[in-house]
Amino acid sequence: MELSRRDLMKGAAVGGLLLGFPGLTVQYEAMASPLVRPLAEAVAAACARLADQGWRTLLRTVTRGVLDIGARDLAAELAKPIPALDRAVPGFGDFAPSLPARGIEPGNPARSLLYHAFAAAAVLTDGRGRTLGAFPTLAEIEAVENYVYGVHPPTLDRLREIAGDNPLGVVVFALDYRDATGSVHGRHADLCFSRTGITRMGTTGPSYDARGRQFAALDPKQPFVFHTVPQRFAPYLAMQVTGADSRRFGPRNVVSGDDERTFWVPLHKLFPGRECVAGLDLSLSLDSRMVNEKLKRMHLFLREQGYPTEWTGKDLDAFPFTIRDDKIAALLPAQQAHGSGVLAPQPQPFANRARFGGKWLTFDVSSDLVQDPGILYFSSVQLIPGAVETEPTYAQGAVPDNDRRSPEYVNIRHRLHDDGRLEDLNLNPDMETITHKGGYRAQHWIDFAGDGFVSVQCPQLAAEIDTFKPAFCSVAPPDFFPDVNQHDLTVWWRTSVPEETRDALWALPPRPLSEFRFAGDITLPKGFDIYDDTVTAVVGQPAPGDPVARPLPDDARGRYSGLPDAAAGVTDPGWEVSQGLVYNEPGAPLQRYMQAYSLGTPFLEDAKLCAALGSYWPAVAPDATRTFTPLKHASGFPYPWPTIVPLTDAEIGMEEVRGLGRLPWDGIRGPEVRVVGGRAVVAYQDIDRADYITTQDRLTAYLTARVDLAETKARVLAMSAVYWSLGIHDPEFVTRFGDRAVIEILKAKSAWAVLSFTAVEAGDAGLAEAERSARGRLAGPRRYRFRVYRPGAESRDPGNIQKVLVEIAEDVAAYTDGRTVLLRRDQGPWTRDTSVPTPTS
Repeated sequence: MELSRRDLMKGAAVGGLLLGFPGLTVQYEAMASPLVRPLAEAVAAACARLADQGWRTLLRTVTRGVLDIGARDLAAELAKPIPALDRAVPGFGDFAPSLPARGIEPGNPARSLLYHAFAAAAVLTDGRGRTLGAFPTLAEIEAVENYVYGVHPPTLDRLREIAGDNPLGVVVFALDYRDATGSVHGRHADLCFSRTGITRMGTTGPSYDARGRQFAALDPKQPFVFHTVPQRFAPYLAMQVTGADSRRFGPRNVVSGDDERTFWVPLHKLFPGRECVAGLDLSLSLDSRMVNEKLKRMHLFLREQGYPTEWTGKDLDAFPFTIRDDKIAALLPAQQAHGSGVLAPQPQPFANRARFGGKWLTFDVSSDLVQDPGILYFSSVQLIPGAVETEPTYAQGAVPDNDRRSPEYVNIRHRLHDDGRLEDLNLNPDMETITHKGGYRAQHWIDFAGDGFVSVQCPQLAAEIDTFKPAFCSVAPPDFFPDVNQHDLTVWWRTSVPEETRDALWALPPRPLSEFRFAGDITLPKGFDIYDDTVTAVVGQPAPGDPVARPLPDDARGRYSGLPDAAAGVTDPGWEVSQGLVYNEPGAPLQRYMQAYSLGTPFLEDAKLCAALGSYWPAVAPDATRTFTPLKHASGFPYPWPTIVPLTDAEIGMEEVRGLGRLPWDGIRGPEVRVVGGRAVVAYQDIDRADYITTQDRLTAYLTARVDLAETKARVLAMSAVYWSLGIHDPEFVTRFGDRAVIEILKAKSAWAVLSFTAVEAGDAGLAEAERSARGRLAGPRRYRFRVYRPGAESRDPGNIQKVLVEIAEDVAAYTDGRTVLLRRDQGPWTRDTSVPTPTS
């Protein structure tokens, strides 16, 4: 639509913004010119630094010559209307489509072209095919963000008018600017907010990737280094609304009962000075408090359950039983590079030998404790008991209504002798006898995970507003798949995975944390109410119903997020958080809250369990089922877990990476085929003797971090297709077993072990031979080769106590693109199966 001169003048005079619900329209006056204020100066400095690095050319190109960030009067330049945009310029296809646009649209970052250019990770070139010479710092992005909100600050009375009858509060949010595919409404790129933010542990400090507009967890030149991954938080004036009004703000993941819940929704960002709220000179101070009580909670639980422990009283409030504040994470000082509100974990080794009172800290592995049924799980103590299983139940036993008052898993495989010698029991031939008998001192290990809050103080607003709400935050283990988003994986599973195989595709459904209605950790000293259960929701700033921007290519995302829709969900016990329960009254629903004290100590105990049990948290934890023997003797009987998201041979160290050698993600090399007594056997690392404490310096995400959502989906479908071609047809199990169908399908899949899994490149001779023999071709863009086998008898390796040998009862080779499977059993003829259920999209 062409705009008249009159339309353009009208647009320049008003810049309307619909902030919330029908009838609530806020109109801002034109920005004064010239405008010389600290906010404007910070924006001008950023534009001056970047202009000659391709940014002046970029913004002139995308606005068809209208916007010049090198203009003498930058404030006026950013205020004037832009009648048309060249959306073919990479990175601008999903900019908010309403026209006219502006460089700065007061109060609305998503409609501010300069903010989008600075904050959008897809903006990489100057619009003429040349890579930009530099990229904005996080502080420069924040400067533009503050200018958006402060160029024409509303009064507090105006914000009250916008909120109407909805309560107004000062609320801290974690925030993230995303493309259209990741935004709450899905129409265009926008800021997303949550009252929960996830940070990630690391062995070295943070590294900001300005090109990617994110903190990078990995260094491609150092495969065994993990950077800490901070999360940015910011305070907002927010209003509390019910989910019944969710059309304008989200949440992104709507669950049953949300229409009756209340959500805090951001209206206006807060920052210090006179330019934030008209008539007020704000002073703001952000604060963070963190805690790790895993060892304290462990010993309290032992005493509560009647097991001996010498640690009690005031000792449990001291380090390392309780770890606090900046030993775990702290807000970075406001600085030129990162700006304000960035919570960064302290770099530490993933497992640390604990000391107390100048001595190594140990605990008594009592015989009464380890002889309880089911208490030992892969040679870790499982402190939180559940029902003792007599057969696999998989998802049936997930997340019991169990108040997790202690770390679930505790390492007991390092014995401290009276002479001070520390023995690694993994290397002791009698380890199983020792751990089942107990009666020794085990070394305590700690990590620096934890949870806490980020709060804000503002005396000028405290006199006017009663409600101040902190954000909940977690310092969580690393994400081994930073480009795979749990929300996106869940949506794909629910909407595109073939209906015939959907229910039993995962042993546990991949729901994100944002779908769970938990309160923040109510045991913390500030600000969380057990009835305030929408803390994990991901919401947007209320905005008008813009039309949909130009669609992005499928899987255009591929960027880490610290919001809860990218985090693992079911807290059993969890990856980022676990759950606590409150019993308010008989017959009332259990109230759940997030906490970190029931995660494993150290977290590496959880990591091994979650990975070994079939991609328990598929978007963060690798699927390590094929690293260990197919029959995992947990809970007192062989408990088979099928492979769901297979790792390649290189990712589990079966193949070398050119120039780097073997890089198994967990430091444990995958299985190898041997011939023993004339029969083929597969040699595995014994999972009971696989101790990630001893391999922590070899943990790496060098290969797994390259796996994006498209690759994850392709691997899942390829694995499912192979199971189908082996005769595991889900609908037949439904007919035979009814409500037990999912369990029986998973057991049937577990009867096959994946020995080899690789991607197949074009021209692969083995694939060509299979296609000729089977008289059919694979057509999909991603093709894989599998070697699977039916396990036979299992025995100990007589030459290596850390190895287990499994006989190959039936050997199968397969090629698949997820739609067609070429299969060969025991060197027989190749066959072609096209009956595999295919995705809906």
